[in-house]
Amino acid sequence: MTYPQYQKDLQRIHESEVYGRAVFATAARLTLNAERKAKWLTLQALEEETLARYLAYMARTGQAVIEPKGWELKGYAEGLALGLMPWKLAMWLVRNATKPFQEKFLRLKQNSGEAEREFFAYVYAHEKALEAFAVRELANEPGSLKAVESLLAR
Repeated sequence: MTYPQYQKDLQRIHESEVYGRAVFATAARLTLNAERKAKWLTLQALEEETLARYLAYMARTGQAVIEPKGWELKGYAEGLALGLMPWKLAMWLVRNATKPFQEKFLRLKQNSGEAEREFFAYVYAHEKALEAFAVRELANEPGSLKAVESLLAR
């Protein structure tokens, strides 16, 4: 697959998963509410699963893995804030944080060939699941983790 932003978009997957894992792990450590802690940990599990799939994809396709610089530290800092702020504000920020990643992951999905389409569709679905979680939490709807859990069950 080749298009001008391909390498940057591909690297953004790695950055996103390292960042998200740190955000959600840190928020879970700081959250006193057991139900919310479990939700943060489920989101962390999705980040870890997607990171593992990314690394497997890179190995399978023989592409170099470049460790993202600063993204884990940024994730810890933002996880600290999310874990301490009011839940509604945290969910608003999670929802909004997915938008720039979705744009890049959709571009990867749309430009993918048949051999890589399943992987990039999963990466995009992963980001949409995070957004759906936050939207449902903001609306106080039950089953906010449904989309996340369905990806973890794959």
